[in-house]
Amino acid sequence: MKSIKQFFKFGIIGIINTLLTYLIYTILWKPTSPTIAMAIGYGLTSLIGLTINKIWVFKSTNNLSHIAAKYYATYLFTWLLSITSTNLISSYSNLNKQLIPIIALIITIPTNFVLSKYWVFSKSKFKEAS
Repeated sequence: MKSIKQFFKFGIIGIINTLLTYLIYTILWKPTSPTIAMAIGYGLTSLIGLTINKIWVFKSTNNLSHIAAKYYATYLFTWLLSITSTNLISSYSNLNKQLIPIIALIITIPTNFVLSKYWVFSKSKFKEAS
């Protein structure tokens, strides 16, 4: 039951971050550029996601710098997984191209959650420096 509750909270944070990224993008793309606007939006919301997941979703007491390295490694891994799955599905199936991002999310969201729960925010077996 705890994992289901955490997965639900994790999803809420993901939806909020997606909406915030889009909002930041729409505010900044004209005065900067689409690329810079997306970079700022994604960067800010990743920090929000890290903080809220640490405090609210997983209630981790681990050192923030230790968590941050794992958090961004997980982001990189799931991003690469998304690109790889998109490439494989688009290259080796006749699936409607508009459905491919949904399939990629079905793969990456649970992967991201499992890595976050059991690796990024897990209780350390050794005492970390604060």
